[in-house]
Amino acid sequence: MNDMLRAGWDRLRHGGLLLDAPRVLALAGLQPAPLAPQREQELRRRTAALLAGDDDAAGFVAFVLERICGFAALRGAWTRGAALADGWARRTLVGELVRPRLVWRDAHGAVLPVFLDTEQQIGIGRGRRTASQVVQWLRAGDERLALLTNGRQWRLVFAGLDVDAWCEWDADLWFEAGALAPQVHVLRTLLAPQAFTPPADGQSAPLLAAILDSRKGQAELSAALGERVREAVELLVQAHGDVLHDRCGDVAPAAVYRAAVRVVMRLVVVLFAESRDLLPRGNALYHGAYGVGGLLDELAKAEARGGSRLARTFSAWPRLLALFRLVHHGSHHPALPVPAYGGELFAPAAGGDRDGLARALHVFETATFDASRAIVSDREVYRLLEKISRTRVRLRQGRQSTWVTVPVDFSDLSSEYIGILYEGLLDFELRTAPVGDPVMFLAVGDQPALPLSRLEGMDDRALAALLEAMKDTSRQGDDEGGEVAAESDGDDVGEASGDDDAADDDAVDDAAGRPPPLADAADHRHITRTRAEAWARRAVEAGRLVARPRGTLTPDQRRAYEDAVARKARRLVVRVVLPGEWFLVRWG
Repeated sequence: MNDMLRAGWDRLRHGGLLLDAPRVLALAGLQPAPLAPQREQELRRRTAALLAGDDDAAGFVAFVLERICGFAALRGAWTRGAALADGWARRTLVGELVRPRLVWRDAHGAVLPVFLDTEQQIGIGRGRRTASQVVQWLRAGDERLALLTNGRQWRLVFAGLDVDAWCEWDADLWFEAGALAPQVHVLRTLLAPQAFTPPADGQSAPLLAAILDSRKGQAELSAALGERVREAVELLVQAHGDVLHDRCGDVAPAAVYRAAVRVVMRLVVVLFAESRDLLPRGNALYHGAYGVGGLLDELAKAEARGGSRLARTFSAWPRLLALFRLVHHGSHHPALPVPAYGGELFAPAAGGDRDGLARALHVFETATFDASRAIVSDREVYRLLEKISRTRVRLRQGRQSTWVTVPVDFSDLSSEYIGILYEGLLDFELRTAPVGDPVMFLAVGDQPALPLSRLEGMDDRALAALLEAMKDTSRQGDDEGGEVAAESDGDDVGEASGDDDAADDDAVDDAAGRPPPLADAADHRHITRTRAEAWARRAVEAGRLVARPRGTLTPDQRRAYEDAVARKARRLVVRVVLPGEWFLVRWG
């Protein structure tokens, strides 16, 4: 159930940081019983009718809140429309009188104000007005939480005196592959009477208490963002790998790296600017055709319907390149007013420039328009944006821990922190694996990158000394349940050991618009994986990283020991870089 809660939370839209990962899991005790089959069928039918325009939004909202989320009359009372007391009407900063459409209350002090909107998109275009009114309404009273919905989107809004945040469900994503999606599980967990009911007089309701605690721990979330941004830079270089070799073969890798850093920092700055409304994220044209937030929404929906679609489309990267031009040159069109920010960061590179950085930057800005090859699929852009817009935090669960991915609240980051991010990227250098010799990242020390031939040439004594000299960090994988390998990009140890997940990754990569690999290339990849697996097993045994039972082993003991060695070997190798592929390492 906790996995479903985390998965559902991660798939919501977020504005700012409403709940951090520890607080999401802290609400696990509020999770409801599974939805009854007949109720699920009714939700499926009514959701389809609403999306087709055959059901009215108000009736659908009442059905979801009462029948799906549990805000029925037995748990409290609804007050609607004109029956609401005058105290529920509050004035905005411009003097408008705003009141919710309906309010649910119970005898224990639980309150849920609900606002209905008739616009197609909440918070976008003309939908900005109602979203702003809800925030102002909350700030004018004692309530801190409200629900804003048009039937399709369901936005849970939090507003304090100087901060606001929200999460949003999309009814279009409530069923995935014919089954009830994790989004609905999160909806029934957070939008439930028990989440809004204070445990005692003078105490905050569980949901509000979790939100307030999350506000205190935001600094912890941004601390790991630097590593995620570094991974995004590497993804960008790898996506342009072949064309960089072709067009920038004589350019120093350091120049290629600086150009990639500049492009990724553009995205970081845009996310920062959108979070603070320095760019018009609420403008429907900007959101739908330029904005990073809008693009992430579209890619997330496509991913939820089946990630293979993203591997076959290539429109996302050109859209981001158009955004960079928009930020630099601005727009005077009345439908899209954007000032010309100019500046070196967003300045386009000149095609004939001889400077290595400019040449590499020109490749990142133009290679995707080359009709002779398909590069930078929408799947790769989605992975890149996910790296930048989300971070990973470690959660303790009893005696174990796990890593989870959570959204980054860019509005909470200072401009100085963006500078710190950039400076941290300068600690790395770009390299390519030498011809005929793969490079392996090991889960020891600071994850050194060593040629496979060098590792294979070490005898057992040297291997044991290497693992002894460098602290073995692969034990973290025991707590993380293998998620380290899942987060690695490119050829990780899962691929080296022939895991099913790795085979799936290969299938997606082959579908990403790249030409199919030649037979000898496929053979080389398989041989490399086999070599990496064999070396890792030998290293585990030489370094005695897995305790071997004493005496003669029974068949069951031998099988258990070999399985333990195989698991440890998978965690010992963080990643395998094939010859000719780009990778980043720290200086030295």
